[in-house]
Amino acid sequence: MSISGDAALGGGGSIVTGTVAWFDQTKQFGFVALEGGHGDAFLHMTVLKEAGYVWLPRGTTVRVRVEPNRGKQRVAEVLEIDTSTARPGENEAILHKPNT
Repeated sequence: MSISGDAALGGGGSIVTGTVAWFDQTKQFGFVALEGGHGDAFLHMTVLKEAGYVWLPRGTTVRVRVEPNRGKQRVAEVLEIDTSTARPGENEAILHKPNT
């Protein structure tokens, strides 16, 4: 999927498919490599938690809404997650457990 102007799914930005390049749970951020040569986008744990996860393995396919941020791109919303594409040998994705 390529970048589109589909702003209906979350208030602006571009909807893009990408692959988790890496995510560091200790640092609480990582990067998503965007398809179609559109570079990469910063992914913060707070955005990932809104999708129900606190960590994703490398290679996981994600559909995200990206927005410009200080001349770069950041993931503003995670719309879909497909962990079946994760690299072999990677740990399982870690779901966020809400506070009870």
